[in-house]
Amino acid sequence: MVRKLFFFHLLCFCCFLSAQATGQISELIIIGKDTLMLLTCPIEHDPIIRKQVNKRLAKKTFTTACWRRYQATWQIEDNQLILKKNEDSKSLFASSDTVPEVTVDLSDIFDRYQDKQGRIVASWFSGELKVVSGERIYYVHMGFDREYENETVYQVEQGKIISKTDYRNSIKKGMPIEDAMKFVMTQFKGERFPELANTRLVISVNVLPKADGSLDSADVEILRPNNITEERKKLYIEQIHAILKQIPQWDVLTVRNKIRKTGRWMLPVWRGKHTQN
Repeated sequence: MVRKLFFFHLLCFCCFLSAQATGQISELIIIGKDTLMLLTCPIEHDPIIRKQVNKRLAKKTFTTACWRRYQATWQIEDNQLILKKNEDSKSLFASSDTVPEVTVDLSDIFDRYQDKQGRIVASWFSGELKVVSGERIYYVHMGFDREYENETVYQVEQGKIISKTDYRNSIKKGMPIEDAMKFVMTQFKGERFPELANTRLVISVNVLPKADGSLDSADVEILRPNNITEERKKLYIEQIHAILKQIPQWDVLTVRNKIRKTGRWMLPVWRGKHTQN
């Protein structure tokens, strides 16, 4: 019964994520002879430019994989960020045999940003460019929430590249989160707490692993019930911490030379003593 309940709640949670969030297609950037993925959207950083571009996009095309409805191609040239072209999603996700490439007319919108060579320099943009390549090692189906083996971060000020930092990211696989969630559900002894006899206990948790995969720390929050004293909540959290420590190996995701916490997940660890069997 516990196994069925676990997978039911996991399915509901995944359906909720699918309805509310979608991974987004990257921008493209040319660096030397390579065309790489850019997980930054410089056009979106200027509301006026974004609005002007949107007016020139096809009205009847839409995909949840590209909420912005275009994919821009950039280039780093002479230590500047250059906009090369902008493809409308009308052709982006269509077969080239049926729909030829549809590019957005950039005239007028970007005239003020052209240099003497006629290149569009992204001088409206200041911030970080995240350029990635290699194997994808982490993915959440939301926006650009994903990590790759190779990452280069460019710091940009008014379209000029002022610094560049290369990173080698990695993941050491441990127990899948789904299995960890199931383990917590099966090990929590809710019968020790009379006030939970007919009450669901729902938690939110993320963990920070050590380099060897063992537990470093865990952030546990009691979401339900909300009418329990702080003293009782501490007792629940103590038991949950003890269970989490029993998991021998967590995924160790290292990004930009730092071990990252796991994503936060919500879990009904107890459903009342009459529904646990």
